[in-house]
Amino acid sequence: MPKNFYSILSALIIGALLTLPVLAQEQQQRAAKPDSPEVLAHIEKAKKIAGTYWAQAEHFLCEAPRANPATDPGPVKLFDNLWAIPGQYSVGNAVTYVLPTSAGIMMIDPGHAKDVESVLLPGLKTLGLDPTNIKVVIAAHGHEDHYGGSAYLQQHYGAHIYMAAADWDFINLPRPPAPGGNAPANAAPPAPLPKRDMVAFEGVPITLGDESVTPVFIPGHTPGSLGLIFPVKDGGKTHVVGMVGGGFIAQGPASQVSEFIDSLQHFEEWTKKMKVDVEIQNHPVFDGFADKLTALRARKPGEPNPFVVGQENYTRFVELMTECARATMLRQKD
Repeated sequence: MPKNFYSILSALIIGALLTLPVLAQEQQQRAAKPDSPEVLAHIEKAKKIAGTYWAQAEHFLCEAPRANPATDPGPVKLFDNLWAIPGQYSVGNAVTYVLPTSAGIMMIDPGHAKDVESVLLPGLKTLGLDPTNIKVVIAAHGHEDHYGGSAYLQQHYGAHIYMAAADWDFINLPRPPAPGGNAPANAAPPAPLPKRDMVAFEGVPITLGDESVTPVFIPGHTPGSLGLIFPVKDGGKTHVVGMVGGGFIAQGPASQVSEFIDSLQHFEEWTKKMKVDVEIQNHPVFDGFADKLTALRARKPGEPNPFVVGQENYTRFVELMTECARATMLRQKD
């Protein structure tokens, strides 16, 4: 018998034991109890709102187990003045949006701190953009995958960091340990943190040069989550982008989900007022992002930009998110 037989056997047993909780969770998901009539009513309403246009979003938000697509589209130009740099095309990694302006670069969600030098800066180089020109960084909410890279950009390039006041406070709070983790209950926030800087106020545009982004308060995912609205150019024509920057899945206790629902309705009012007709997400895993990129690459002169969904379709998108959140809240009560 080989000398290392028992070491190998022990490793296999430990690996199997570590796998058991994952398998149990998968079995639990497969064996989930049927939805109540109230939940099904919201799902049916969401399906009617979605139609065929937003069917993928409805299925992801209301029905399907969440799965992270493995494809990574890389840095890409969406509009004349809007670029996207995916940290990794998955739920766990936010997409960074970049707006070159007449006075430097404005950035939305710089991603994880660990990805700045390996993903974000090379992505800017691929797009022909100089990181030393980064002047303004907006964190859509206070989770590390959104604000994490901001400390680096603040320290190295002097960028100003914008967050809602509530999330400037939130990022400094102790974090509870992850389920099954060994971290103490008063674990420190993910480091490094940016120095407290600029405060975003609802309805007050954040302006750099010839570009402005309007924040809208949408608490629920975090206390200071922001919806963002801003104009973009496509061949000289102006469109208006809307981004629900405060998460896309209703989660947490019922009071938090209820707050998220109220926030979506509040954001919908703003998007109607500002005539939003372009839909993007900072976690674009359910809104047809990959299909739109394929269409964008194949786009011929004069053809419409696939990210322009129209005002009516954008309203429907926010409404179906709201219905799916209501279904989630009712599931929690069952």
